[in-house]
Formats: sequence, C-alpha cells, structure tokens
Amino acid sequence: MKILQLLIEKEEVIVKRWLKQVLAAFSADANRFLANQSDRFANPLGHNFSTGLTGLYRNLRSEEPGDITEILEQLMKVRAVQAEDTPAESLAFIFALKIIIREECRKEWSPELDAEWPELAARVDRLALHAFDLYMACRERLYQVRIREMQRGNHHLTDNMKCPSAMVREDMQGKQAEND
Repeated sequence: MKILQLLIEKEEVIVKRWLKQVLAAFSADANRFLANQSDRFANPLGHNFSTGLTGLYRNLRSEEPGDITEILEQLMKVRAVQAEDTPAESLAFIFALKIIIREECRKEWSPELDAEWPELAARVDRLALHAFDLYMACRERLYQVRIREMQRGNHHLTDNMKCPSAMVREDMQGKQAEND
C-alpha cells in the first residue's frame, strides 16, 4: 500500500501535529508543561501522550498492525479521569487523526491513495472503537473504587479534594437531589 509508505515519510509531522491537538484540550499552563515531554520522570503525563500517540501511529501505518491495547489503555486511563470531558470529547483525538493525515498528505494525494483511504480510515475507526471499550472499562473501575470508598467510609478522607471519586459522589448527590 502506497498510503502506508506515505505515512512513514510523514510520521514526524503528523505525530507532532496530533500531539499538539491532543494537548490543546488542556489549559494553557498545563499545555506548556505537557508539551515538554523529554523527561518521563519529570513529566510522565506528557511523555505518556507523546510515546502513546507515536506507538498508535506506528501501529496504524504498519503492514501488519499488532496489539495496541497496552498503549491505548494508558491513554484512556488519563482521559477517563478527566471528569469534565464527555466520552465523545475524550475520544475525539482519535478521529482527528484522519483529518490530520488528509491535510498533511494533500500535496501527495492521488487517485491511487484515494482508493486505499477507506482501509486506513477503517483502521482508525477500529482503533476508536477499541479505545471506547477501554475508556468505559476505566470509567467503570473509577466508579467501583468510589463505591468501595463509600462503603468503607474512606470518602471522608478525599471529599475536600477534587479527586475522581469525590466528583462521582457529588454527581450522585446532585442526581439524587433532582429526583427528590
């Protein structure tokens, strides 16, 4: 497939732009910090995004894609704890890759590449579906942790902080108040 060869040639530009778009979802201060992903110990989240997106991209442009569950799960764990984002907002970065690829490869685009595009687009869509399953599993784990905290009374230790389990409790109380 010639499209895969083009993706290999354009890897650095596409991944850099994809990372920039993912980080744009964060506040300006967080974005500046996350964009400096050179040290995985000083900035584990930025490093996680950088290596994760690179790994996903390389798998996508490979002749024989491998198992990306581990890479994708790391990214989905981060996205799942961001309670202010909807699932659609959390996964939109995967679909954005199709737009980035088309824009970055427009000069080289040909009818031959146009014929190969549906297969590549389907790969991205399968990646998004896999990401959704992992995202939902991560969210379910967060809710299970919160339920265990409430059962044990540990939620009192975290209620003054904005951790995921405290946010879940607030949501539950808000919904309960609406029902009353």
